[in-house]
Amino acid sequence: MARLTINTISDNSSLEPPPLASSIAASSRRILWIVGLFRAVCGAMLLGLALLLDLRTLNVAAPNSFLTAASLYFVFGLAAFGWIQQERMPLPLAQTLLALLAGDVFFIALMMVAGGSTGAPLPILLIPQLAASGWLLRTQTAFFHAASAAIVLLGLEAYRALDGDISGPQLFQTALICLGYFAMVGIAVVIGRYTKASEDLAAQRGIDVANLEQVNRLIIQDMQDGVLVVDLTGVVRGHNAQVTRLLGGFGRMRGGMRLSEFSTTLHDYWRRWNEDMSEPLPPFKVETTQRLLRVRLVRIGSGLHGGTLIYLEDLGRAQNDAQQMKLAAMGRLTASIAHEVRNPLSAINQAAQLLEEDGSVAPDGVRLLSMIRNNAKRIDRIVGEVLQLNRRDRQQPEVIPLGDFIRSLVDEIVQAEDIPQSGIGIEIASDLLVMFDRGHLNQIAWNLIRNAWQHCQRRDGSIRVSARAGYMGDAVICELSDDGPGVAAEYRAQIFEPFFTTRSGGTGLGLYIAREIADANGAALELLPKSPGATFRLTFKRALTPAAPK
Repeated sequence: MARLTINTISDNSSLEPPPLASSIAASSRRILWIVGLFRAVCGAMLLGLALLLDLRTLNVAAPNSFLTAASLYFVFGLAAFGWIQQERMPLPLAQTLLALLAGDVFFIALMMVAGGSTGAPLPILLIPQLAASGWLLRTQTAFFHAASAAIVLLGLEAYRALDGDISGPQLFQTALICLGYFAMVGIAVVIGRYTKASEDLAAQRGIDVANLEQVNRLIIQDMQDGVLVVDLTGVVRGHNAQVTRLLGGFGRMRGGMRLSEFSTTLHDYWRRWNEDMSEPLPPFKVETTQRLLRVRLVRIGSGLHGGTLIYLEDLGRAQNDAQQMKLAAMGRLTASIAHEVRNPLSAINQAAQLLEEDGSVAPDGVRLLSMIRNNAKRIDRIVGEVLQLNRRDRQQPEVIPLGDFIRSLVDEIVQAEDIPQSGIGIEIASDLLVMFDRGHLNQIAWNLIRNAWQHCQRRDGSIRVSARAGYMGDAVICELSDDGPGVAAEYRAQIFEPFFTTRSGGTGLGLYIAREIADANGAALELLPKSPGATFRLTFKRALTPAAPK
């Protein structure tokens, strides 16, 4: 995915020396490479002609001098070709082009003098170099190159004409070639500017497309619905994080897998939809997550480059949202009632304690007083849990090293709950950081560990706490499991409902409050369909940097 970057310039950047020969762009190097190859080939051909043919038959005025000039031009061509292959050019582009042109003009002028009338067409060899100057510079400097070459060659030819070495028509021919220099440079400048504008527009379009792609990715990742991109062969080319949450495939789902590996039901729906797009697809329930999903498929692209977008909508989410609104209203009501209940409850508890200490109660009444006090404590505990639920939105998230936190908390729990240290095994890497309210995390972990100890076999390692980074790197997955009988299938859908309990004396609010607190902190608490025993998974937001020291 393309990434947005912001370049910042420090205050003292103006003191830094400018970069050498700005690394010439790849397209400019390619043009220099083509012109350099042309120069080397022309030098080789001229040298070959000078060695293989009798130059006198070609009316060459000074054969030996022409052979020397052709040899020097060939060596210059090879040297220039090697020079432009360097990774970092010793000169900026404008100076590089001027140096190459100067060498061309010098050695071509030598061959023109040595060749006499036969050397008249040699100025044509400068046209590719001047065209490259116009294409790459795209400024008036390119016309300066053309003017410099024309002045030198016309001045040389005019001097030779005055000495009688060449005729007037040859001078006129050279003048026409020099005029062609300006025409070629003008055309190259226009085409170069047009090409540069097209390249800039294409680059800007590329940036816009990359930015739009990133925005789309962020939107898709934040969608409540799961989204999969499937090609024509049934291979999943991409999906958002909600897919793994809805289908229950944490850690094993990745792009490039076949759709059937994600979900056989989804693969069947996709196959049926490709055969008949009008066929209605009923919602289906995922066994691992117990979620009811509605599937919607949309064709994207066409032909061999097409594919399918698959949307997964959690039908239980709307029901949960409505339930949460009702529960929030009920929470506010019960909180106000709880405050009112605590005052008379304290009076009842205090009166029972005074009667017990007074000693005037009959022996049969002591048992009744004990029942009053025990039930008063139970009511007080329920009231306390209700009040905690009402304060769930008052979180103060911070960066927490998960491994150190859990180990420290387990040390407290084993002392407070009379659990042997060997009964709890911890496998958490020390570099995992999460963003969470410390008090809320303490409450959730304490509740889960206490519940696990009440239902496990109470042996060494009966409770196991492990954590790992999510496969996308933006989450931390913590799992707590025990070796008890687990949660019966008929109770799984109700395990997080308020006031639901299978234990005598339980309030049925512990797991409900734990999930609500996790949700308030942007985490997710769920019961996994693993056996034996029960396994709860808490998925955190991962923090990449530790908290700053206070």
